[in-house]
Amino acid sequence: MDLYIIRHADAQPLGENGIHDDADRPLTPAGRAQSSSLAAALLRQGVRWEHLVTSPLTRARQTAEILLAELGADKPRLHVCEHLAPGGKRRKLSRFLGELSAQSVGIVGHRPDLNFYLAWLIGSKRAHLDLAKAGMAFVRFEGEPDKNEGELSWLLTPKWYE
Repeated sequence: MDLYIIRHADAQPLGENGIHDDADRPLTPAGRAQSSSLAAALLRQGVRWEHLVTSPLTRARQTAEILLAELGADKPRLHVCEHLAPGGKRRKLSRFLGELSAQSVGIVGHRPDLNFYLAWLIGSKRAHLDLAKAGMAFVRFEGEPDKNEGELSWLLTPKWYE
């Protein structure tokens, strides 16, 4: 499986514009622009997913929805997965992804969970991997995603594709 791990784009701070629940924080205009730039970069590179999986939190869902809207005719199927929410379980997320039986999958989630999941996948508890907002990592697996089974191919910040 080819797994594209994406941190949600820039979101409104908690307490601003009447947002009092972290789960309800929407993207800022800058976050929407980051998501659009990421979609354009994916199209330029010929990246195609069979599935796009997102956290249920608003900022992650909005990032995923913008990616879907701009990916053109070959849109992947969108899934909302509780295991991508903050505090989600790595093994359960990997099982969910494996059950998709896909060659190429994108996921949208949150820091620090995605950083820990990425390190877990490549087998390094000590790896300090920090996905920027709207940043993305590409990890390749011979089979399904699991602990110590991934090979990190690249890690991008938004500055690379803007």
